[in-house]
Amino acid sequence: MDAGKKVWAPDLKEGFVLGEITDFGTDVLTVQPLNGGKPIEAPYDAVYPSEEEGAKTVDDNCGLMFLNEATLLHNMRRRFMEDEVYTYTANILLAVNPYHSLDLYGPKQVQAYQGKSLGVLPPHVYAISDKAYRDMRNLGLSQGIIVSGESGAGKTEAAKLFVRHLITVSKGTEFEGLEKRLVQVNPLLEAFGNAQTLMNDNSSRFGKYSRLLFDSDYKVMGVQISEYLLEKSRVVEQKEGERSFHVFYYLFASPEAKSLYGLSEPKNYNSLGGGLWHDNSAMYEDLLRSLDEVGFTAEEKKAMHAMLAATIHLSNIQFEGDEEAQIKDSSLDAVKHTARLLQLDEEQLRDSLTVLKTVTRGEHIRRKYKPDQSYDCRDAMAKAIYQRLFGWIVSKINVLLAPGLHTNKAARPGVAAVKAIPAYEIGVLDI
Repeated sequence: MDAGKKVWAPDLKEGFVLGEITDFGTDVLTVQPLNGGKPIEAPYDAVYPSEEEGAKTVDDNCGLMFLNEATLLHNMRRRFMEDEVYTYTANILLAVNPYHSLDLYGPKQVQAYQGKSLGVLPPHVYAISDKAYRDMRNLGLSQGIIVSGESGAGKTEAAKLFVRHLITVSKGTEFEGLEKRLVQVNPLLEAFGNAQTLMNDNSSRFGKYSRLLFDSDYKVMGVQISEYLLEKSRVVEQKEGERSFHVFYYLFASPEAKSLYGLSEPKNYNSLGGGLWHDNSAMYEDLLRSLDEVGFTAEEKKAMHAMLAATIHLSNIQFEGDEEAQIKDSSLDAVKHTARLLQLDEEQLRDSLTVLKTVTRGEHIRRKYKPDQSYDCRDAMAKAIYQRLFGWIVSKINVLLAPGLHTNKAARPGVAAVKAIPAYEIGVLDI
């Protein structure tokens, strides 16, 4: 790099700023930003050469004359300003969330990318999913797609696009209803798995692995979802400015539900940060429709509501004492509501939160918890209830999305019934 040459220098606010080299030191370069700011001193390995002035943007970052962090970001920024939110780096697709709708995902685009190699058409999620499907057919091997990024980057939406496109291009016997069923379960997964964070009002707080299952003719049979790393800690506490999982707040949308489950307002419960959104009632109605469409019975929905309300009341149980934990008198109502909703004996619940029971050589030993231990026990119980509830919901969703894997196929007389067995799969990991 020569004096006067345009380079990218590090900047805390912008990431990198374009400037000219004005001085060479022993360990640092001095760069004068072209925007007229103060000179920047940076180590040699933190300053990158820039593209020629007037250079066009490229679909693939590998087409840049100088491929480095600064030129990659600059190329993507220029493309983003023109609503070109996708860019390749070899066979990796980089996406920038536009935070508004784009007309990029209709039947026209599905048709255009079908059977096309990467790079023939502009970068697109459909190009990646189409390649995965073609590779599965041509190589006879299952495939995988990894969707990674920070909160708010659009991972969940990208994963949905991959799954829907793969269903569309494969068009198996389950095709007609499968897309509709995927739409039906989205409000359910978002209600129980998403929450408001500082970065994103609807952030997924769990990892999801979607397995698209195909028969030997490469036709889609169904979808199975595996959930992992659910952020259980959010059930009992959140950072300032964040909320717990959406579904807890939905309980406050119905006066009847509040009365039935002994609830008042979110601000009165220790586990609920933030308040109700203006569309809380509408989102609750979406959830109820989704529960009906997935196939939850009235009794199951009632039990689900009761467990959620019990988890809320559980957070209001407080303890006191020096060496031996005692439940505060002010928490007696919370104990009563929690025990009723979980169908537990009240004394049983008090014991489980304040007493450690062990059996040693046939001898039953009772040891009182300290207050800190009781708080840990209370929080662990709340998190365990919610995790079990979430796992049960996902298992019910899986039956809806791949009924052939959970029920026996009709068999001919004298021939044992068998379950459908997929030959291949394409996994979409949202992490």
